[in-house]
Amino acid sequence: MLQIFTHLRWQDLLDIILVAIILYQMILLLKGTQALQVLAGMFLLFVVYLGARSLGLFTLEWLLDGVVRSFLLIVIILFQADIRRVLSRMGRKAFLPTYAAEPLILDEISEAVETMSGQRLGGLIVLERHASLADYLEGAVKLDALITRELLISLFWPHNPTHDGAVIVQGERIVAAGCTLPLSANPNLDPALGTRHRAALGLSEQTDALVIVVSETTGQISLAQGGRLFRDLSRVQLRQALHQILEPPPEKRGTWLEKLARFFGAQ
Repeated sequence: MLQIFTHLRWQDLLDIILVAIILYQMILLLKGTQALQVLAGMFLLFVVYLGARSLGLFTLEWLLDGVVRSFLLIVIILFQADIRRVLSRMGRKAFLPTYAAEPLILDEISEAVETMSGQRLGGLIVLERHASLADYLEGAVKLDALITRELLISLFWPHNPTHDGAVIVQGERIVAAGCTLPLSANPNLDPALGTRHRAALGLSEQTDALVIVVSETTGQISLAQGGRLFRDLSRVQLRQALHQILEPPPEKRGTWLEKLARFFGAQ
């Protein structure tokens, strides 16, 4: 045992530390998704395969051998969306500038949401950040209008053709209404969640967008981010949350080494 540490080079220690950091970051990025659960199951199969091989259980080893050999291909096929999301998030976190929103725009949005909540007007408002939402504009009503409280409310007014879809906001402008969003495939969601909440979660799982939800039934205000849903928010709480996410304190640009250090730092 001591011989192992005697022949251990500093490069070996660095290698182990880097692998551990990368695995830890990958687990954090996949946390709460189906991908992590399936990967855990596949890891268990790999352990069983090693056990069968060491115990000489040839039939079981033969059965699992094909699965183990095809592991990488299976992961790529099953988790195309998750892999794309993780790589996109890694790139944004390490090297892209932080998205910022004008305070007045956030005020207009939060005040519109408060009015909709009081009148039980269901709504979905998507705030685009770094990841493009161009794919979700197909079949929607294209707009190019400055955000105002009155316009947002009118887009979700009953009998308006756009009231059942989502409104997508880019910067200070509403670019589309009546948009269809992907539903979350998370099997652990509260069964009581309606279609709007599942759509908000679905988009937040696949992109870095923020999605505000107003329940038509209860008037409850929720915010979806990164596959998580923050429910029963007041206007003030929503405004504070948007401020913290979209208006972070200014940071130094720093060197590529400092950016790399921030990426591997605390989440």
